[in-house]
Amino acid sequence: MTESHPSAQRLRVVALCSLVAFLDGFDTQSIGPAGSSITTQIGVKLSALGLVFSASQLGFLAGALTFGALGDRFGRKRMLIIATSIFAVCTLGTAGVGTYGALLAWRLLTGFGLGGATPNFISLASEFSLPSQRSRVVTTMWAAVPFGGMAGSFTSAAVIPRFGWQAIFFIGCAAPLILVPVLMWVMPESAEITRGSEQAGVARRSTVAELFTGGRARTTLLLWGVSFMTWMTLVVVAFWTPPLLQKAGMAARAAASVLAFNNAGGVIGTVLIGVILGWLRPQKVLIAAFFVSAAFITAMGAYVGYFPGLAAAAVFAGFFSSAAGGGLIAVAAGAYPADARATGVGWALGLGRLGSILGPIGAGFLVAQGWQVSRIYFAMAGPALIAAGLMMLLTRELDSSRTGTEQVAESIAF
Repeated sequence: MTESHPSAQRLRVVALCSLVAFLDGFDTQSIGPAGSSITTQIGVKLSALGLVFSASQLGFLAGALTFGALGDRFGRKRMLIIATSIFAVCTLGTAGVGTYGALLAWRLLTGFGLGGATPNFISLASEFSLPSQRSRVVTTMWAAVPFGGMAGSFTSAAVIPRFGWQAIFFIGCAAPLILVPVLMWVMPESAEITRGSEQAGVARRSTVAELFTGGRARTTLLLWGVSFMTWMTLVVVAFWTPPLLQKAGMAARAAASVLAFNNAGGVIGTVLIGVILGWLRPQKVLIAAFFVSAAFITAMGAYVGYFPGLAAAAVFAGFFSSAAGGGLIAVAAGAYPADARATGVGWALGLGRLGSILGPIGAGFLVAQGWQVSRIYFAMAGPALIAAGLMMLLTRELDSSRTGTEQVAESIAF
């Protein structure tokens, strides 16, 4: 039982998982500030970055699906250590690329390691949290990802102009390699894995087909659609902001700083959504967050060339987009019964990653077509608006399902 874990152990597990999440964000977003320098060195067009960004997200999806299952079978601590080692070594490989093909390969493998770490640190943090605090702990811990992205952006702004783009990837390799032995010695293994509990066995028997039974088909499809658009919004803005701003004439340091401001807003938004979910209905929060994030992403395009306005718009775009991403986890968890919850959340996040794969390619296509940077930001706001519309439909569907359940319960009672 989770309650049997000492409070010091719970704190230690969440802290270590948050460190891995921090390094996830640091590595994932370091490629953006370094992108323009890399394309110049290897001799490809800026638009070619779209496929590079998408390769890392494709690797992330494959890693999450692979290591999530392996963690349930062989131990989440063990798989977390292996996945962290993979993305550390492959980050070092990125620093040595000399061709476009090598860049694609290393970012694909790095994403595989990052994706493999994510379901295992989420599962460990969830297991070692008190049931009454689990949603809040996991959502708040997720703030370490944009916090790592913010740190990566500020670090890139400081080190790339002075030491070259490779330096950020040397740092991105060294930090997780230092953390690996700490995980080996300090992180406990999942009790569910070590004792092969009945609860874990029930979770493993849950299948995707269950997400479409009991009148949940529309809910599942709408949830997948919202997740798809959410991840498209988050990843496209994060990955493409530095190269787009540099294309518009902004210095590399300033462009990286704008991404850092975006991540700073994301940290605050993710933490705040974890705090307020106990008082406000997640669906209503998400609808508002999607609409407002679309407005501020549009504002980023309108303020290209005016740094104060651009920085402010970036902060609020990150705030509301990340709050929506964090709240979506809570909505997904509440949309399914306990015996299908893990599968429902996992597939919602997994299918959402398809948006993060296709989105960067789409933005790269717009760059190749010669679109102005301001127009590209207007296009980036589109997925958030679509997500708001889908969220309205999902809210109606969940309300209808709840009303139907209550009517059945009343008739049985009668």
